[in-house]
Amino acid sequence: MSASKSVSVKNLSKIFDGSGGKKVTAVNNVSLTINPGEFVTLLGPSGCGKTTILRMVAGFETPTAGDVLIGDERVNTLTPDRRDTAMVFQSYALFPHLNVFENIAYGLKIKKLKPDVIRAKVKEILGLVDLHDLETRSPNQLSGGQQQRVALARALVMEPSVLLFDEPLSNLDAKLRIHMRREIRKIQHQFGITSIYVTHDQAEAMSMSDRIIVMNKGVVEQVGTPREIYATPASQFVADFIGTANIIPSQVVAVNSERTEVSALGTSFHVKTSLSLQPGDTVKLIVRPEAITLSCDAGIPATISSSVFMGAYQDYVISSHGQNLLLVDADPANHQTFEAGEQVFLVIAPNKLHIVK
Repeated sequence: MSASKSVSVKNLSKIFDGSGGKKVTAVNNVSLTINPGEFVTLLGPSGCGKTTILRMVAGFETPTAGDVLIGDERVNTLTPDRRDTAMVFQSYALFPHLNVFENIAYGLKIKKLKPDVIRAKVKEILGLVDLHDLETRSPNQLSGGQQQRVALARALVMEPSVLLFDEPLSNLDAKLRIHMRREIRKIQHQFGITSIYVTHDQAEAMSMSDRIIVMNKGVVEQVGTPREIYATPASQFVADFIGTANIIPSQVVAVNSERTEVSALGTSFHVKTSLSLQPGDTVKLIVRPEAITLSCDAGIPATISSSVFMGAYQDYVISSHGQNLLLVDADPANHQTFEAGEQVFLVIAPNKLHIVK
């Protein structure tokens, strides 16, 4: 396998011609660096620019402005076959007239490697992706998960320095997606290959990534580890897009070097933040559902609006001071459960609070 390389984009922009002569900015002055061997996910809703960035790294789109670097080499003018990258597509893009072995070997034949070298490389990859007994089957004889592994093997056998994934699991059912994201991450770890993964599925991003790049409307909202993105979102958009969040309008009461006091839900909370704030500022208090517990006798008064047993957890919607809040009890078998209409009290963990402007 080739040595993994870093990928950098510097002041990268892409503007398309829209209908009626209108210009559409898909990517707006984005700068990022992905380290060698790192698994980074571009995450965001449809139309946020994540796939356009991936295609500019791959060479399928030309930047309107800015640079793409693989390692130390500027690759803006290089065709995809000269960039030392490989792409795993959403549609798999397998050749229907070739069997599994021939699909995986195709790129090696284009490189004019010797037949015995090709066979050895393909056999090795088939073993790694657990397809060694399916090499003579055609794509239409394979399940969706098997086809996805063939597509992954075809990319890996080329020994690229950078592996690119364009929403590769979106055509699989939910259970198989969970299995395949584990398989992809395991193989990526094994090869230590630099990987850029595009998805709109937050569960994929959280479970697979060393770092996540959250995008919105052509710009980067936040870059961080899954834990950082979830616990300390940089904006209301990130808080709302990653996981489930209660976003509560609040007002700053007092500011000191340790904590910022904010007023919400008829009480005060003391929150640690790096934001520069002044008393009277309006902010949003971010409270994750698992940060709230229910009490019968002390806390913030509330009413149960909805209570649904989901097996592993109890899912609540609770009304308090004009706000509807989501709450998840992850251990309902060992806790008292409440039904719709009951009066309760909320207890919110102070170390799990976060505020955004």
